Amino acid sequence: MRNARLCVAAAAFASVALASGGADPQETAAKGVFHGHGIVKAVEPRTGALTLSHDEIKGFMPAMEMMYRVRAPEVSKGLHPGDAIDFTIDAAKYTILDVKVVAHAK
Repeated sequence: MRNARLCVAAAAFASVALASGGADPQETAAKGVFHGHGIVKAVEPRTGALTLSHDEIKGFMPAMEMMYRVRAPEVSKGLHPGDAIDFTIDAAKYTILDVKVVAHAK
């Protein structure tokens, strides 16, 4: 009896998933390199990880404040809280690849 209920539940779930076209597009992982703009909020001294308050990164994520790893500590060398930056990010790894300072903190 229990197996029959599980089969019915699984069939119902599968039919809903098929009717909706499979995976929700917002839940699928973005791939590729994207460009963003943001303000440095913090730089992690040991790893160079950056906490950014960034604008929407079109095709990848909405505007938010978040900490990101960097490709290498040198990427964030010389950055300070308040600096405005343009950056590239590897969407699959959530890793900042390069940074260009647009305006230094005041």
